Amino acid sequence: MPAALLLALIAAPLNAELAHGEFSEGIYIAPGLLFTVKSPLGPRPILFDSFERATGAVTFIDGVQLFGVVCTPDLDVLAGAVIDAEVTMAILRNWFREAVFPAFFAGALPGSTILRDEPGEFEGQPAWVALLYLPGGSALVRSDPATGQVTRGDSWRGVVVFSRGGQTYLLMTEAITELADPGGQAFDASVPDWNHFLPKLAQFYRGMTFMTAAAGS
Repeated sequence: MPAALLLALIAAPLNAELAHGEFSEGIYIAPGLLFTVKSPLGPRPILFDSFERATGAVTFIDGVQLFGVVCTPDLDVLAGAVIDAEVTMAILRNWFREAVFPAFFAGALPGSTILRDEPGEFEGQPAWVALLYLPGGSALVRSDPATGQVTRGDSWRGVVVFSRGGQTYLLMTEAITELADPGGQAFDASVPDWNHFLPKLAQFYRGMTFMTAAAGS
């Protein structure tokens, strides 16, 4: 997995060296016209952009909320094909668990864990849905007025994984936007509505176009 996949979470501001997409009037255009996506946080979010050809990520942050896209070429030749639902889910699960989670999340933030993941449906198509705990991965920051030291809160990150047009995509957002308190407050992944972040991700998805996707995607 190219090292570029790690950069969006590490958070270096958009600049000429790292930016490989285009962002204008609130619309991000990925390299090679892989996809376009409308900023869900207005026309001037903080933007982290890191791509190496068809692999990479873009993240939109406003200091409280976070939305992001991670994508790679399909790693399985059967990804996106009309095949058995169980096989489809296994392909999405393996891409998430064995490739992207270790490289993009755990590789950047040691101690990251998958709190819950399972097969699901997203915008009428098969998807893999997960809730992650990312220590120090929140969009929110805490500043110590005495020292000036800035630290990031922990993140409980909701994600959904699907395949479109020869690429596998992960969309993500914060499942909660509060900073964890010193007592260790956490999001309960066992509750029935643990995947309540999916409507937010569906709205984000509806602002996307997939330039290489088959008609109807």
